Amino acid sequence: MRPEQVAAVLLAAGNSTRFGEEDKLMADHGGKPLIVHALEAIASLPFKYLIAVVRPHDLAPIIHRKLDRRGYTLIVNDNPEGGLSSSIVMAAQHVSELRCNGLLMCLADMPNVPQSHYMRLCLAAEDIRSVVASTDGFTPCPPAFFGRRHFDELQALKGDQGARALISQGLLLETSGAVLHDIDTPDDLRR
Repeated sequence: MRPEQVAAVLLAAGNSTRFGEEDKLMADHGGKPLIVHALEAIASLPFKYLIAVVRPHDLAPIIHRKLDRRGYTLIVNDNPEGGLSSSIVMAAQHVSELRCNGLLMCLADMPNVPQSHYMRLCLAAEDIRSVVASTDGFTPCPPAFFGRRHFDELQALKGDQGARALISQGLLLETSGAVLHDIDTPDDLRR
């Protein structure tokens, strides 16, 4: 599926409790805030819609500004304690009202995913029934594409497992573990 038919969703609303006091998404990674790597890679592709699920403005004013400047529509998750699923549900509800054939779910704490991998995920999706996820050869994970037919399932998710069950049933595109490295702790950032 061409990205022009897809809504790209960047999940950036988590509390990052394992990271400590510092705002994980604003931590320096290669000379710029961690979130900037993902938001720029995604925004540089011709997606029909750019959407980000974020914490309230008073908790992340710089992140709001950076996303807004790159053309993202912001959806505020006032209850990030509801886990990753709460953000996915909000995104799926929003995207289901748009004219698009699928959504590409991306994580703001995965700074090494290149444009080419996001594009591969979209192009591997055959139609609105497709689910295409990433893998390091062992574990299915985001980023992942969900065709329009799965929007209702995404809206029914609960807890912190996200869309893991749905992802595990889809087509898996293998890439290196370094590309799929996600930052949860300060040690992860240093690696």
